[in-house]
Amino acid sequence: MDFDLIVRGGTLPDGRVADIGIAGETIAAIEPELTAAAGTVIDARGNLISPPFVDPHFHMDATLSYGIPRINASGTLLEGIALWGELKPLLTHEAVRERALAYCDWAVSMGLLAIRTHVDVCDDRLLAVEALLEVKKTVAPYIDLQLVAFPQDGLYRSPTARQNTVRALDLGVDIVGGIPHFERTMADGTRSVTELCEIAAKRGLMVDLHCDETDDPLSRHIEQLAYETERLGLQGRVAGSHLTSMHSMDNYYVSKLLPLIAEAGVAAIPNPLINIMLQGRHDTFPKRRGLTRVKEMLALGIRVGWGQD
Repeated sequence: MDFDLIVRGGTLPDGRVADIGIAGETIAAIEPELTAAAGTVIDARGNLISPPFVDPHFHMDATLSYGIPRINASGTLLEGIALWGELKPLLTHEAVRERALAYCDWAVSMGLLAIRTHVDVCDDRLLAVEALLEVKKTVAPYIDLQLVAFPQDGLYRSPTARQNTVRALDLGVDIVGGIPHFERTMADGTRSVTELCEIAAKRGLMVDLHCDETDDPLSRHIEQLAYETERLGLQGRVAGSHLTSMHSMDNYYVSKLLPLIAEAGVAAIPNPLINIMLQGRHDTFPKRRGLTRVKEMLALGIRVGWGQD
């Protein structure tokens, strides 16, 4: 069999050295040595060859905007959200698009070919939504870009967030997002989880909620998310992002919670790079590190994906 491309002598993730034969857009053979001809041959000796990297949690509408309009002085999540609120009125379609495209170029250069990005829908213009839908089409030949409709200021806390979430989904955004711990009350947060999951079930969509990104051990919206996943038959289509409150929960409660998450087939998306910086800001000592219980999740077979946020 002849190939369009052979990548010779690269090291695979398991340590094997192999040739890879590609026909059209399909990897057709991985062998210790391929003797067939090829239109193009790449010498990969001494280099790692791996599947593309995946970033399951990003905010492309805010990327490359550091210092606009100012820098987060406290380093807290709440000031970060407030700062984003100051930036939103200054956004233009062109600026969001150009920054996102610049980031996508960086991503591809590092082997990152699949990205899930949340996009804020609390701006009534839906400017960032429209810009990133345009970016998604532009980068489709080389990046699998998923968009999450994200009511950053709270589905109920922000007066137009609910209707804007639906509008964004109608425009073609792929996934239902939310932020229950940012609602005014725990009860509103719980109610938002239920409604967002019902919206996703009705539309046949996936769900990815910013869930319990807080140091408060009583923020337990992941429990409701797992319950709604089972109630509505959404198994395999739901993720809880961050889940940092779990670093402060008592072990007995977690011993009940993690099996529920596993049973519901809910995935976890920790974002250690950012949460190690954001969490524990009110602590004296010991200082909490802002990472959810990854080892325990993996032991129970819960799917875990690392995001950059």
